[in-house]
Amino acid sequence: MIYHYRAGFYALIFFLSISWGCNSKSDNMDNEREQLFNNGWKFIRDSIGEAEQLVFNDSAWLEVDLPHDFSLMDIDGEDAADQIGPFSKKSPGNGNSTGHFLGGTGWYRKTFSIDKKDEGKTVILKFEGVYMESEVWVNGHKAGSHKNGYTPFWINITPFLNTAEESNVVAVKVENIGRNSRWYSGSGIYRNVYIQVTDPVHVGVWGTKITTPEINPNEAVVEAEVTVQNDNIKEVNAEITINIKDANNILVGTVGGSDVIPSKSEAVVRSLVKVENPVLWSLDSPNLYTAEVVVKVGDEVKDIYDQTFGIRTIEFSADKGFLLNGESVLLKGACIHHDNGLLGAAAFERAEERKVEVLKANGFNAIRCAHNPFSDAFYKACDKYGMLVISEFTDMWENYKNPQDYSLFFKDWWEKDLTNWMMHDRNHPSIIMWSIGNEIFEPVDSTRLRIGTQLANRVRELDDSRGVTMGVTGFFYPKGWESTTPMFDLLDVCGYNYMIDEVESDHQKFPERIIYMSESYATSAYDYWETVEKYPFVIGDFIWTAWDYLGEVSIGKPNYVPESQGLGFSGNFSGFKLPEGVNIFDLQAMRPSNWPYFLANCGDIDITGEKTPQMLYRDVIWGNSNLEINVHELIPEGMIETAGAWSWPMEFPHWNWPGSEGKPLQVRVFTRASQVKLELNGELFAEKDLAEADKYIATFEVPYQPGELKASCFEKGVEVESKILKTATEPKTIRLTAEQSKLIADRKEVVFVKVEVLDESGQLVPTNEVTIELSISGNGEIIASGNASPNDMESFNSTNIKTYQGKAQVVIRPFAKAGEIILKAHSQNLTDGVLKIVSE
Repeated sequence: MIYHYRAGFYALIFFLSISWGCNSKSDNMDNEREQLFNNGWKFIRDSIGEAEQLVFNDSAWLEVDLPHDFSLMDIDGEDAADQIGPFSKKSPGNGNSTGHFLGGTGWYRKTFSIDKKDEGKTVILKFEGVYMESEVWVNGHKAGSHKNGYTPFWINITPFLNTAEESNVVAVKVENIGRNSRWYSGSGIYRNVYIQVTDPVHVGVWGTKITTPEINPNEAVVEAEVTVQNDNIKEVNAEITINIKDANNILVGTVGGSDVIPSKSEAVVRSLVKVENPVLWSLDSPNLYTAEVVVKVGDEVKDIYDQTFGIRTIEFSADKGFLLNGESVLLKGACIHHDNGLLGAAAFERAEERKVEVLKANGFNAIRCAHNPFSDAFYKACDKYGMLVISEFTDMWENYKNPQDYSLFFKDWWEKDLTNWMMHDRNHPSIIMWSIGNEIFEPVDSTRLRIGTQLANRVRELDDSRGVTMGVTGFFYPKGWESTTPMFDLLDVCGYNYMIDEVESDHQKFPERIIYMSESYATSAYDYWETVEKYPFVIGDFIWTAWDYLGEVSIGKPNYVPESQGLGFSGNFSGFKLPEGVNIFDLQAMRPSNWPYFLANCGDIDITGEKTPQMLYRDVIWGNSNLEINVHELIPEGMIETAGAWSWPMEFPHWNWPGSEGKPLQVRVFTRASQVKLELNGELFAEKDLAEADKYIATFEVPYQPGELKASCFEKGVEVESKILKTATEPKTIRLTAEQSKLIADRKEVVFVKVEVLDESGQLVPTNEVTIELSISGNGEIIASGNASPNDMESFNSTNIKTYQGKAQVVIRPFAKAGEIILKAHSQNLTDGVLKIVSE
């Protein structure tokens, strides 16, 4: 694997990219303030060999539209025995952390021109996320660089541009080198890019801060802080007007004033606007307003800047818990990583919105962004659907968790990156806490306190309207849990990763401390939620993890071992202490490769967006469902199941177990009711009364017989609900279901399609692994496909996929031209699935 080339070779790329510029697709800018800059890029991945020959061949630069994740591209030139599609046994480290994907170096370039009427204006490129180390070049000049793979950044490219209407070439170099992540990061320009064209007098990038310090039923006071930038060589007297508009675009408040903006400088203007009869942002009614900022010099409008926000109050206290608009809310929390399953890290707006929709539909009301800033589209979706957010800055400070991670740059870059992160996101009403870190691994307490103090102070300077928090565990405190006190003293709300056993005693010592379970185990869901319901000072529980993800391979995979080996790890880390000077992450990197596994395999939701068996238990705990049934597969004779910390037993909600006839299967019925009855093929099999100690679980051993397994739950002799698991027959047909039947003919759109294998009665066939050949025609393309299996590499982004538990998924991206898209799914001896989608 070749990761680096000579500096002269890179210079050659830029020279040639300029000379080739006119051959690329061109974007001619109109007079809008800001536009997506995603289409018409070219890309080359030069970290896998033969790049010096490819650079002279224009056809070697692939046409790509952003967002783009080049880690998902199939690998050329690798030994076939060591690769499957984008997966490679040569992935940095042992491949477990990032899921056996390869990073490397990639180059992007794009040709564009500025309209004649925009001559003399300020032109800025805004990047929402580029993983990881990036350089931006314009017309052969280095315009800027960035190190963090998750934080947004911007570059003023005005000094490097050619005259109006002449072609310009922007080239972006991206390096994802070595071991730099504990999970799948993706590679390349995986989030949106924008180009902003403004008058030299304009609202600064992310230059608004909107808060609502006073709210009552009759009136709300909106405080607007606006940064106005003046790129002219002379000072100007600018008039700034702030118009508040409701969701129907009706003006509900306005204020104006003027200020002198020095030359080549900026000024911050603060204003208060009153809004009568405010409509609040809440979980059930996520109402949004818009602050329109108008900047004028004399009679000429120089800039118009729109900023959405919500009117709402948040409060944290040990006595009342978390209050939203004065009402208590228990946080039903989801820890999630930033990837989008089969799409990798590519942050398509629909994929980001869908993630929030699915979590909301499954009862979650809060998300912890683990462990880095997410895309703007994600936060906007949380605003739109009423989802609370803990936005997190980073997973490491100065001490590394992987040798090439962000710790290399933290000292020099933390303040700029943290500032960009917060300025970019601080107007989202969904965000209720800023997290300054997760399980930080610093060797000396004084170092932790120095850095933690710097971060917490800077957060409060930028926004003191939300809580400062971080996720803390006992792993990295060799002197004991009590040594966490100085760190917790820096925080407004204290995140406990798995440390449930410390909650009660800590409350006795620190009665004013506000706690939430920032990470928890699925198998202990009852205990964690009982703690939240019992104690007002514990404001929520955030499961690790709500959505399965790429990388951290197999941390949720149960195993079968001989009975003589015992039950293995219990899954409770509360008393674990890491010896002084030992880097646990180096130890993790030394564990054997889990090829071909590439998923963590520990989510309440699988990577396609479907419920997993562990989510059914949470549904009952949270009251989303009255009754659910899981059946454990037959454990091989002489073996027992071992459970890791994040494992869930190998049980599933179906009654299809060929080969297990007559053998006892464990059946678990989840219910809050006090009694459960179980029937097999119409006859009463067993009944059981449930006590508090059962934690909503009734367990039975049932000899398997094909047919129907029925569970009913009762309260005081009255049936509450019943469910039937019915044995499916042989597969007969393929069903394709699109989440949207129509979509816009735009490259930023995607549509998710569910693939199911059904029997003759239309019932899902969950146990047959069916191979399906995909084909597509018309005005769209398949950009992702596969299933939720943790180790089926062959199906990942292939046109030949297999079903897992009866299902698979296809993601389609339309072309820019309107028309029909036809997807076909074929399998031998089955009726084809055919789906028509209209893009318009």
